[in-house]
Amino acid sequence: WAFAGACATIVAGSVAERTKLEAYFIYSVVLTTFIYPIVVHWGWGAGFLSAWGAYPDSDGVARPIFRKNEDSNGMIDFAGSGIVHMVGGFSGLMGAIVVGPRMDRFDEEGRAVPLHDGNKTLQSLGAFILWFG
Repeated sequence: WAFAGACATIVAGSVAERTKLEAYFIYSVVLTTFIYPIVVHWGWGAGFLSAWGAYPDSDGVARPIFRKNEDSNGMIDFAGSGIVHMVGGFSGLMGAIVVGPRMDRFDEEGRAVPLHDGNKTLQSLGAFILWFG
């Protein structure tokens, strides 16, 4: 569940300040319940992208991706980081495309409008939660 949660937070950064809290909860549930587990199954263990033998031959030798011969190779996802960031990044890209650009971020002449500083107390609280759990 920790990797699925990390995947959802990547998307949160992509659509920050442009979605409602309800939308965040909905996509987090859909992403962590349906999308992420399916992609994880493809890349880890006996999935068709895995280097660990999704398609063993008659001798039990792993033939993981597509050709099913000795030239085949698969993906080795070191510590799970590849799939987490791939799913999170792609989902974040799709979310940013759907939500669109931040409104009032640029003026009529295309110059960036200064952003407000935000709440320093909540920013500090967020940093402590990241550091100490």
